[in-house]
Amino acid sequence: MWHAEGMTSKATQPQAPTVARWVLARELRSLRGDRSFTGVAKAIRSQGSSLARWESGKADGQVPGVHSLERLLAHYEVAPEETARIMKLRETARTPGWWQGRDIAKPYGTFIGLEAAASDISAYEAQIIPGLLQSEAYARAVTRAVSAPDRASADDIADRVAIRMRRQEEWLERRAPHLWAIVAESALRSLVGGPGIMREQLQRVLELSEEQDMLALQVLPFSTGAHAAMEISAFTLLDVTEAGLSTVYLEGPTADIFMDDPQDVTTYRRSFEHLRKAALNSPDSRALITEIVEGLHA
Repeated sequence: MWHAEGMTSKATQPQAPTVARWVLARELRSLRGDRSFTGVAKAIRSQGSSLARWESGKADGQVPGVHSLERLLAHYEVAPEETARIMKLRETARTPGWWQGRDIAKPYGTFIGLEAAASDISAYEAQIIPGLLQSEAYARAVTRAVSAPDRASADDIADRVAIRMRRQEEWLERRAPHLWAIVAESALRSLVGGPGIMREQLQRVLELSEEQDMLALQVLPFSTGAHAAMEISAFTLLDVTEAGLSTVYLEGPTADIFMDDPQDVTTYRRSFEHLRKAALNSPDSRALITEIVEGLHA
């Protein structure tokens, strides 16, 4: 299960489908208690594997059907009022997000849903500008490069870029979650798409860095030398206060991973704190970015 830092108040139902799915999974796991998958599944005329997916809020999870959930709650002898609340939770969990129906992997869809519901995000990037801060031209250059091994079509690339831009639009419109981004100097100096596109990208970062209620930006300079994340190219910590949820997201070429074990979350949170202390403060970070932009004009 996901790591829960505090149980959600039953009087406050989550509004985001991804979070509702996770809360539903957590509650179903709690209701099962020490009963076996096999015993419960047999009693409700289902499969143990289905029950396991209902109790997973992750990308491999599944929201139970209406009748299956009714049978399950009846077997657990849940009171009518609680049954109505949980059925409403199921309805919210089944509400499609704007990204559903698009050709994206389930883990990425889960990430988008959690990003939209998060109260705080802490992101470290060593090689590229964080997705929420990317210009469209930069996002296209990155997507084209990383999609080359898959021989993605121009339409596929355009769709992936559109999804990234939609994420950014949603973030700017909500003015939430608060993003604390630490970006390595190497990501700022890599000429993704060429000098012109990179200049535009860095100016975009500078513009967004003025929105301090939404973004705290720090640059990890070359001069830092050895640091806590030298073996990690990127990671994202997502905190969803309404559900007491904290998870670490790692994106890779063949698999996207959510790490929700309390020890894992604590380890990455500590790494982020070390990076925060090692990185330049916000004014100095903006000064370095400005210097790099001026160099691209030369």
